[in-house]
Amino acid sequence: LCAVRYTGVAGAPFRQEQHRRTVPPGEEETVTMTVTFAEYQPHVGDQDALKLTAAGAVQETGQVVAKELRVRLHTPELTLTV
Repeated sequence: LCAVRYTGVAGAPFRQEQHRRTVPPGEEETVTMTVTFAEYQPHVGDQDALKLTAAGAVQETGQVVAKELRVRLHTPELTLTV
């Protein structure tokens, strides 16, 4: 997991996890990773996104599968009533 600047330049990874799973053919498995604001806040600016890269390998063939997900961060709208 790393921050990506609005220019598209990725920063250094600030979180990495490894999970070893055996998934039978035709099936899916979900792995959840919770990232708190306190963890990612020092790495992002006003117009940044987070980039998550996941990779896996087929043990029998050595084929590698990779997927990348970008999550755009939005500041919540603030409404004041006086």
